[in-house]
Amino acid sequence: MAREHLTVNIAHVVHETIDGETILIHLGSGAYYSLAGCGAQVWEMLVAGAGADEVIASTQIRYDADPAEIAQPISALIDELLAEELIVEDGTDSALRIGSDGKTSTPLAQAGDATIAESATRQSFVAPVLHKYTDMQEFMLVDPLHDVEQEVGWPRLKDA
Repeated sequence: MAREHLTVNIAHVVHETIDGETILIHLGSGAYYSLAGCGAQVWEMLVAGAGADEVIASTQIRYDADPAEIAQPISALIDELLAEELIVEDGTDSALRIGSDGKTSTPLAQAGDATIAESATRQSFVAPVLHKYTDMQEFMLVDPLHDVEQEVGWPRLKDA
């Protein structure tokens, strides 16, 4: 599977990062997830539109570890995010984006990595881990918002 044109699966995933902890909820499956290690930073770059190679390269700059020891777990996390359908291929060029100011910028610049690359201090690498929780699936899927028409929305239910 191609891994350079990635985006958050906005049709089914909501996410929030608070104090360095990222929580993801897949509304289609009812599963929720948390990211540990450097997972929040990886997620931030993916949200900004970075491709897999770009995320790996940026992480290798940010952290003090052997580049191969960084690349493998980052690549594995991206594969897992794709398998869980938290991210999907978006079919656009991730190398160049138009920012909200109308200027062309790279996803990594949007994610703030330019300052990291210039910094002399590098952090210790802690491999990212995606934790999956399914204990609340029944409750998440019972929510009546799952039974509405996309175009009309709640409170109108789907036609049987």
